[in-house]
Parts: sequence; structure tokens; C-alpha cells
Amino acid sequence: MSKDQREALLEEGMKIVHARGFGATGVREITKAAGVPQGSFTNHFRSKEGFGVLILDRYEQKLDGIMNETLGNEALSPADRLRAYFDRISRTAAEAGWQRGCLVPDMAAEIAVHGDALRERLCAVLEHQSARFEEVVRLLRPDDEAAAIDLGAFLLAAWYGTLLRMKVERSPAAVERFRRMLEGFLQPPPRK
Repeated sequence: MSKDQREALLEEGMKIVHARGFGATGVREITKAAGVPQGSFTNHFRSKEGFGVLILDRYEQKLDGIMNETLGNEALSPADRLRAYFDRISRTAAEAGWQRGCLVPDMAAEIAVHGDALRERLCAVLEHQSARFEEVVRLLRPDDEAAAIDLGAFLLAAWYGTLLRMKVERSPAAVERFRRMLEGFLQPPPRK
């Protein structure tokens, strides 16, 4: 079994799944894009679901890098960290003509076709990402510690909903709406 073949399958497969969806992507399509024989897929992966878990892991690593550069950038204020993250992802979406958002909500939207292993991995990824937003919200609103978990999860869910709508509309309108609402969220809460 060639490590190069496995790498090509993962890389090309992630691109196709990101563009078309997990359920709509077939093994034949993945092997053809990777330039490997169709039988090599089963030599490297036990199942399509197992393959899905691995591409999700790979995608999460890429997102973690972006989160480290933006949400984890201590040179920026908490509000600017959030802006930087959403701006970075928005640029990528714009480059894709508003047709490709994020693999995580795309796969989550197809949850009915996934087995438990992929569903559980999606849950873990979403939990991890929510925690990253929560860290920044704690800095942004230190007097509202109790709400940090909910606000972090809410921001992520609102963003993922925005990306799904953006893909449907193939327009930046949903992203622009999200940015306007984000600015309201980033304002300090009224004094009690």
C-alpha cells in the first residue's frame, strides 16, 4: 500500500466532498481524481465512513490553523480576533464564488446519511470549535462568564447557518448580514 496513494485519496477526496457533499461523492470519483485504481480505496480505508472521519480530521487541522492565527492572536483585541476569523473564512468563500463554505456544517447537514462514527466525530469537532469561540467571548465579556459557553456555541451556529444560506443563494448577502449582526454583538453590553 502506497502512502502516496493514501495521501492523494485524502487530499482529492476532501476537495470533492467539500465541493459536492459527502453523500453525493462516490468512491469511483475520488479514486479517479486521485489517479489511483478504484480498488486502492479499500486497501487504505475500511469504509467510506472511515474515510469521511479522516477527511474531517484533516479539515479540522486546517481550521485549527486559521483559528490559531485569528482567534488565538493575542496581539488583537477579542473583538478584532472574531472579526479576523470571520473575514478570513469570508475571503475563502468569496474566492469560491460563494458556492463553498465550510466542510463541517456541510457534513452535519447530511447527518441522516452518516453512521455513528462520523456523527460522533462531527460532534467532537463542533464542541472543539465552540470552545475556541467561548475563549474569545470570555475575554470580550468577562462580566458574563455564565453566558460564555452559550454565546460561543451561538456564534458558531449562526456562522454555520450563514455559510449554508450563502451557498444556497450564491451571494455574499448572508455574510454581510452576519457581519452587521456581529458588530452589534461586539458592542459592550449596557451597564446595569
